[in-house]
Amino acid sequence: MIWTGAFVVAALILWLTAAAALAVIDLRTGLLPTRLVWAAAASVWVLYAAASLTRGDPSGLWGALAGALACSAPVFAIHFAHPPSMGFGDVRFSVLNGLVCGWWGWHVAMLGLAASFAAALPEALVVMARHGARSSRPLGPYLAVGTAAAALWAMTTSGVVPGG
Repeated sequence: MIWTGAFVVAALILWLTAAAALAVIDLRTGLLPTRLVWAAAASVWVLYAAASLTRGDPSGLWGALAGALACSAPVFAIHFAHPPSMGFGDVRFSVLNGLVCGWWGWHVAMLGLAASFAAALPEALVVMARHGARSSRPLGPYLAVGTAAAALWAMTTSGVVPGG
């Protein structure tokens, strides 16, 4: 059980490092680098797979996959409907964030996504009021904040290894 928790904590530290870098890059450039997002996602996946193997229960890994799909689907739908309003980097970052939160279940991943949009709302309203409806701001930092909040909530209420 100790190894399971260690793998999950390592995945979270890795995600936190990548998410902080992605937030800064997005604020500076308006881009979320594909290589960094997918490298972090692959690393988190491997660490969660190791956690699942040491635990002897694949439910966390399946939850991570469901979380990645659940989080990225609405963001992809927004991107598909109106590409200028949501960049594809945000879609990729949502996959990574859903993967991270999904360890505790797809519902935690959706909570992270909802928290992300709730965190972005005040600035979005101010920017729209000042610069019009066609103005935009990077979403990446808010995606990171919402995911961090949901993961912290899940760890506090369910533990690093749910049911463990």
